[in-house]
Amino acid sequence: MTSALMAVVVLALAGCASIGTPQVMDAKPAYLESSTDDVPNAAALTHRIYTPGLDEGYVPQGLTNAGPYLFVSSYKPAPDLKSNTGPCRVFRIEMATGKAAGHFDIPAGTCTHSGGLGYAGHGKLFLADTRQVFLIDVENALASGSSAGASKAVKITGLLRGSYATFDGKDAWIGTWTKEQPKARMFRLDPRLFDNYDGETVKEDRAVESIPVPLEAQGASFDKAGNLWVSASNGKWGKLYRLDRQGNVKAEYPMVAGLEDLTVDDSGRLWGLSESGTRKYLHWDTRFPYIFQIDVGKLK
Repeated sequence: MTSALMAVVVLALAGCASIGTPQVMDAKPAYLESSTDDVPNAAALTHRIYTPGLDEGYVPQGLTNAGPYLFVSSYKPAPDLKSNTGPCRVFRIEMATGKAAGHFDIPAGTCTHSGGLGYAGHGKLFLADTRQVFLIDVENALASGSSAGASKAVKITGLLRGSYATFDGKDAWIGTWTKEQPKARMFRLDPRLFDNYDGETVKEDRAVESIPVPLEAQGASFDKAGNLWVSASNGKWGKLYRLDRQGNVKAEYPMVAGLEDLTVDDSGRLWGLSESGTRKYLHWDTRFPYIFQIDVGKLK
C-alpha cells in the first residue's frame, strides 16, 4: 500500500469514528478517565454536553430549557458522597455550544435534592424539591447568584412529592419516584398555587388532576403533539416511556442507566441527562455524564 493510499484509509477510518461517536461539548471532568459509549440506544443520544458542576461533586437531577438555554438543577452530597441530600444549585448552559452561562444557588436549608425543573414562561423556573416547590425569577437569581429574594415557595405534603417536575405550557406537574404502583403518579398544579399559598403547606387535595406513571420515574416532559415522555432508572438500567395524556404507556425503550429528567426544546427536540459518571456514582458500571438530545426517530 502506498503512503498516499494509507493516508486516505486513515482519514476514512477517522471519519467513521467521528460519525459513530458524537462529539461532546464543553470540558471533560478532570476526575473522569473514560466514559461508557456502549449504552442502550446510543445512536439516538446525540448532541452531547458534559453536565456542569461535576468536578465540584454536584449530582444532576432536573432539566428544562428556555429559548437558547438549558437549565440543570443539581445537589452536592453533604457531608460526603454517601449522602443523597445537600446544597442545591441551578446551572444555565448555552444549548448550541454547551458553554456555561451562569448559575445560582438555592438558600441553604430550603432545598436538599432539586429533583425536577420546568420552565413556566415569563422568565420563571419551576423547581421541585422533595417536600417543597419554588417559582424562581431567573434573571434576578442569576444576577445575585442566589434565588433568595427572587422566588416564591410552597411546602408539599401527603401524596405530593417533588421527585421530578415539568410544565405543560399552562400548568406545573410534579411526580413521585417510588417502587409501589399505587403511589406512582404525577400531579397537575395550578400556577396560581404560588400566589395563594406562598410560604404555606399544601397536600394532594390542591392538585387539579393526577395520572399514573411507571415505577421509579425520574423525569417527565410533554412534547408538542401532547405525548408525555417519562424517564425511569436506577444504577443498573434506564427506561424511556411514551405515554398518552391519561398516563397509558404507548411505547417503552431501554436507555442509559441513571437517566434523570427530560425536556422538550422550542424546536420539539427531546433532551435528557444521566447522573451516571458523577463522583457520587463512579462505582456504577455506566459512566455517561452528559446532557444529550434524544432522536426519537432512532429509538428501538
